[in-house]
Amino acid sequence: MRSGAGSGRNGPRTGTRERVRTSNPGKDGGVELETLDDRALVARTQEGEREAFSALVSRYQDRVVNLVYRRLNDREAALDVAQEVFIKAYRGLEGFEGNSQFFTWLFRITMNETVSARRRTARRRPPLSLDRGNSDGERLPEPPDSSYEPAAAAERNDETAMIRRAIYELDDDVGQVLVLRDIEGLSYQEIASILGIPVGSVKSRIHRARQVLKDRLAKVIERE
Repeated sequence: MRSGAGSGRNGPRTGTRERVRTSNPGKDGGVELETLDDRALVARTQEGEREAFSALVSRYQDRVVNLVYRRLNDREAALDVAQEVFIKAYRGLEGFEGNSQFFTWLFRITMNETVSARRRTARRRPPLSLDRGNSDGERLPEPPDSSYEPAAAAERNDETAMIRRAIYELDDDVGQVLVLRDIEGLSYQEIASILGIPVGSVKSRIHRARQVLKDRLAKVIERE
């Protein structure tokens, strides 16, 4: 995260990756906040201990950035959205009653902010489909041959980039569950809690997402 994120009135700095300690160490040399569980850190944050929230940020920032990046396919945009996620989380923790796990609550904010960011992007610049078809189903012209450029050729044959693009282009309802399940490795129940939908809906969306992803990648591979 960026070093200037969420300081001052907006909350503690969210950019630190350093080990955070309590400002008033005890006889044993102080409690390392990173050793406390989420519930304890949330309680300390609610009591006004900003370093406790910094520990939560350090614990989850990479996962939040990764979640956003998988759906935006833009590293800088993902960092910006992740920053907003933690600012909103800090401001909302006062009302967090612990009825759900902290990380599912945080990931719910992450998914909501990501959907909003995708909508803003879509209004500015609709994403280009993997199969290079326009909204009318017509095939778009192929880009100029750049096979003489090693970097372009490598990108074209980069399987990881192709999969990343395909995940990005999935609709939100199926794209979210795919990322949470197949990339984050969350359980069906955890995903249901994050998205506020029944477990059965999670399973059906994951099945649909995998099928759509498989079909799209197959079309791309056929053209290679």
